[in-house]
Formats: sequence, structure tokens, C-alpha cells
Amino acid sequence: MSARRPVPRTALLAVATAAAILIAVPSSSAGTGSWAAQTSGTTNALSGLRCASLTTCWAVGAGGTIRATTNGGTSWSGQTSGSAATPTDVACPSTSSCWAVGATGVVLTTANGGTLWSAQVSGTTNNLNDVACPDVTHCWAVGASGTIRVTSNGGSTWSGQTSGTTNALNGIACISNSACFAVGASGTIVVTTNGTTWTSQTSGTTNALNAISCTDATHCWAAGASGTIRVTSNGTSWTGQTSGTTSALNGIWCPDTSNCWTVGASGLIRATTNGGTSWASQTSGTTNTLNDVTCPDTSHCWAAGNSGTIDAYTITCTGGSLGLTAPSSITFPSTMLTGLNQTATATGTLTPDDETGSGSGWSISVYATAWSDGHGNALPASQVTAASAVSAAGSCTLPTDTVTYPTASFGTSPATATKVYNAAAATGTGPATLTLTFAQSIPANQKIGTGSPDSFTSTWTFTISSGP
Repeated sequence: MSARRPVPRTALLAVATAAAILIAVPSSSAGTGSWAAQTSGTTNALSGLRCASLTTCWAVGAGGTIRATTNGGTSWSGQTSGSAATPTDVACPSTSSCWAVGATGVVLTTANGGTLWSAQVSGTTNNLNDVACPDVTHCWAVGASGTIRVTSNGGSTWSGQTSGTTNALNGIACISNSACFAVGASGTIVVTTNGTTWTSQTSGTTNALNAISCTDATHCWAAGASGTIRVTSNGTSWTGQTSGTTSALNGIWCPDTSNCWTVGASGLIRATTNGGTSWASQTSGTTNTLNDVTCPDTSHCWAAGNSGTIDAYTITCTGGSLGLTAPSSITFPSTMLTGLNQTATATGTLTPDDETGSGSGWSISVYATAWSDGHGNALPASQVTAASAVSAAGSCTLPTDTVTYPTASFGTSPATATKVYNAAAATGTGPATLTLTFAQSIPANQKIGTGSPDSFTSTWTFTISSGP
């Protein structure tokens, strides 16, 4: 008589949190941004402005003017351009390297932060209106009569490229050392995807386009005469957006695909936080025409204009509360029991927001009930194995996390809190986008109920409190 050998049982095991994740602290409002004048030290018109970091910026303008700051604009000092020609714009791919271009084909460069500026031979006497340098060796300059000049060796030599238009090109944005968009008179848009050949695109307007900003190879915004704003989200076709003004727009900058600022006549500043679906007015504090704007991130911008005007925009993460937003659920993937120990992982996104201005830092903890399938079976407790944070719109400083991962397990006692992330003192001001990676072990001998697949749930309550 032969004996029967038992057949191992396998089943799908779905592990998921409960639908509701409770938050003990309400969400707080985002930081408030405002513009304030900075003292440029000149009354000459400033036509171009770029910031290589949150502290290092250059502004250029009439009479060979070059002004620079290394402390975020607390003070601006003059630098010697070595040329009487008016530079119209400047590009600074690093805190030490910049190129400025201007009237009669002038090209000026520095490799030491502006201690010394020297001239380069552009190969044209046409006025150059804008320059873009995606790195310290590649630059494109555009100007009158469709002029395009390019260097791939840091400006040791410049050569011409055929734009395909005789219209003046007023602005250029380069996403890489092969992809650029340029805009100009009569709604002209030309583009290169190989760094060499240029083709035209239909802008949908005959108004002059004065400036362009691109966040990547598919998302660009162009601004120009009569309040014109044109936008592409595929790098090919362009549509209009309503700026809310008929005044000329001279400069535009978009640090990401949601946030943009554009500036123009009489101190005009318009801004969007939704990719241009709507644009709102911001108070610049000046009636002078603003000619250019640059924003290293969504919390810091500088605008430059006539009579030496420099305005700075900052987010102030004060005067509010400490808040936290968490997802409604976190779901682990279904896992097939194999007779071996396994680990399932999932991620969840939380948004801590410290608007108190206290500088005390904060910590996030989780309370969790035990996993249950409703049939008397349970899972081991969970852990956070990794965490990362990036700036959110309105962020002032990113958090510095000192929690060690993996964390202690949570779910062994609903009344016990487990710290999963923190912000050291003087960090984590304003909102941040926080991604936590959760791990759930599934033992080889895991018991399940009669359902197929069997689902376990646990309720997690995230809280945020002051101090790390």
C-alpha cells in the first residue's frame, strides 16, 4: 500500500493597508512669496540676468555694465567687462563660468567668477540678443537677421549655423548640448535636436517672441509682445495661454513644469503655479520696465530692468503651522506563497510642511494596528527601509534626516509610535515631498484564510511633531 505525499498549497496573498490613514495634525498653508528691491549699485539699464545658484548671480546691461552677487543679492558689486559694448544677456552654467553677448557681435567670458572678463571672437558684427550655455563648453548665441553662433570648446572658436530665418532671434533655451529652441520676431520659433541643423515650428502668433524657457525637451514657454505666451508640451506643437495682460513681456523663466514667472513693461510680473492654465499678477514694487527674470528654484527668483532695477523673490516659510499630508492608502503587491520567506515592498508619499519659522525641526511617527485577514491570521510587523525628500512648491529648506534605516518594526502595539523620518533643527522649512519605502515580511509558513486571494489590512496613523 503506497502512502500519499501531501501537495504543498499555494495561494495569492494580497497585503494592503486600510483605506484610511489618519493624520493627527492638519495640513498647513504653503509659504508666502514676495518681491523686494535689491541695490544693484548702478542706474544703467540691466537687460540680462542669470543665477548659477541660490547665491551667485550676474546682471548685465548698458555701457558694458556687469554686476554680480555671491550672497543672494544682499550686496551687488561691479565687475570690469573690458568692453564699452552693451551686453544684452548672460548665461552662467557654473558659479565660475559665464558668457555675455551683445551689440555688434560682442562675446565676453569669465572662467573665474568675474574676476577677469575677456573678449572672444564671435565671427559676426550682428547684434547678439541672447545666449544659452548648457555646460561650460557648449554655448549658442542668437541675434539680428536670424544669426546663430555656436561654440563647442568654451568659446575658443565660434562658428555659424543656418537658422532658416532672417527674422531677429531674441531668445534661446538649450536643454542639452544638442537640443535648443530659439524665438524671435513675427512669432518665429526654430529648433535643433542635434545641435547642428535648425528647423522652424509654427508658433500660432505673428507677435514678436522675446524670451523662452524650457524645462526639458518637450516643455517650453515663450513670451513676447502684447502679453503673448505660447507653450508646448510635446516639443512640436504650440498653443496660446492667457497671460492676463496686453503689455509686452520681455523675460520668462520656468524652474519646473508647474511654476513660471514672466516680466515686462512698467514692473509687470505675472506668475503661474499650474503650468500656465492661469496666470496671476505679483507686485514687483517698481514701475521700471523689467527685462529679464531667472529662477534657480520655485522659491527664489531675480528680475532685472531699467535704471539698474533688481528685484528678488523669496518664499517665507513663517507665520503658519506645522502640518502633514499623507496618502489615503498604501498597497503592497499581491504575493504568491512559495514555501520560502519573502519580503514585499511599497512606497508612500507624504508632504510635511513647516510654516512656523521656529527652526526647531520636526519628526514623523507612525502608529499601526496589527495586520489581520479577518480570519484570525496575522502578519509580522512592518518597517520603513528607506526615505528620500525633494523640494515641493513653496519649499524653503530641505529636511536633513537623521533616522537610521531600517526603522524599528511598527504594528506590534497600536499605542507605540515608531519614528520614520525627521528634520534636524534649522532644516525642513516649508513643504517637501517625502517618499518612504515600506517593507513587509511574509514568512514561509504564513497562514491564510479561505479567501483567494487573502487580504490583510492594517491601519496606520502618521503624526508630525515639533523637534527632531
